[in-house]
Amino acid sequence: MKSYNDYMSNISVDAELHERIMNNAMQKPAPLYRKRAVYRYAGLAACAAVLALCVWAIPRSWINPAENLPNNPAVISSANPQSQNDEQNAIVSEIPSDSDSDTIFPGFRDEEFPLALNMAESLMQASRSWPEGFFYQQLTEEQLSAVLPNLNLTLAATAFYRPDGTLLTVTATETHTQGMADAPVMVNEYFKRTEIQLGEGEIVEDCVMLIDGTPIVSDVFGIPVEAYMSEWDNDTVYFQAEFMIDNIAYRVKLYDSMIAGELRLTGIVNDIIYYGAADLSGLGDPVMPEFRNDALTLGEAQGDPDYGMLLPKTVPSRFVFESARRFINQDANGLYVLWTVGLDTLRWSISKATDYDFERIVSADEREKYDMSLYPIPWAQSVSGELREYVLYPVFPAEELTLDIVKARAYHADNGQVGAPGGNMDFSVLYGEVIISVNINGMSPEEVWEMFTGLSY
Repeated sequence: MKSYNDYMSNISVDAELHERIMNNAMQKPAPLYRKRAVYRYAGLAACAAVLALCVWAIPRSWINPAENLPNNPAVISSANPQSQNDEQNAIVSEIPSDSDSDTIFPGFRDEEFPLALNMAESLMQASRSWPEGFFYQQLTEEQLSAVLPNLNLTLAATAFYRPDGTLLTVTATETHTQGMADAPVMVNEYFKRTEIQLGEGEIVEDCVMLIDGTPIVSDVFGIPVEAYMSEWDNDTVYFQAEFMIDNIAYRVKLYDSMIAGELRLTGIVNDIIYYGAADLSGLGDPVMPEFRNDALTLGEAQGDPDYGMLLPKTVPSRFVFESARRFINQDANGLYVLWTVGLDTLRWSISKATDYDFERIVSADEREKYDMSLYPIPWAQSVSGELREYVLYPVFPAEELTLDIVKARAYHADNGQVGAPGGNMDFSVLYGEVIISVNINGMSPEEVWEMFTGLSY
């Protein structure tokens, strides 16, 4: 396909309209999704003219029938999408029934339905209410093609399942934004990427847009769409669109600048609806992973065949056993035990080491990576970015752990004093493929060291 500028240069419009469109194209980055004509930003009068011309500009020898394009699709736009007065601000037009709008150029939509963007008063983020024991699997390329066919996006997708194996939701995230290297970077690249969620009947809520009044609803190929925008700092806008196709609920989310973001959202929503509802049949019959979430007594924890031998044989007598839990899912496999006395705590966690754990291994001679006396509070100011993960969460090989290292990890949050009794400590110790992580308040370094020296592994 032609580039955006080439396409706009060759549309047969009058000189004044052509100049206005080209000036706008030179000032704004090209759309970051499938490259297509842009109808909306030369004003409402120009919008209708360009729409009509684009339909007739496609050579008739290229046109093939398409059954899923409505005979008279309604095009809804808004001169002031923040207003709730549909009669004054929403413009509805119909494509003539005797036109060729019921046919398309193969692989390319000949129509793009604009979205009425409702200005959100606020954006409410909520934790997804995942059921206990949910699990997930990564989609293959074949599965992804069935779920989101023909999208010109580079996506990676994950299917989430309920404990009984029924599908909960699918989340597809853009792994590379087209044109990002050439477009002005106004926000972090990650936040400019697109996320598409879908599920049977509904999507587990995680992002609710709150507006004043009833939202304006757009009609895209006969499907009602609610689209929202929320302005952030640094010229960044959050966009979200929600719609339903054949009982498949969709939510499209992205961050971008005002113009580029609206173009991307409009194009993605049009593509999804045009190519039809997702085929979720290929996501059935997932492999059921092991899941465990059991509360244990201290005796049961000490007798755990996988990790019991890495619990301390004794703890300071003033500490009282509080709880123990054996937990297994796709991401974690561990034993977690808590002792307390007043406000002081001893958290002892044993689990399989991850790649992230191996990346944080430090040696005794790398004091800049673990000695808390080198970094006064607040650490956000005193610890450099390249050392922060090491300093805050160091992992020591078991054979290198010493009392001197433990003393170097102890500090008082109120004055930053290091090595004093009753201090705070956070660090991990690696035993082969297993890691012990401790979070301690109210113990001396000597008491902590004694617990580690008593371990048998």
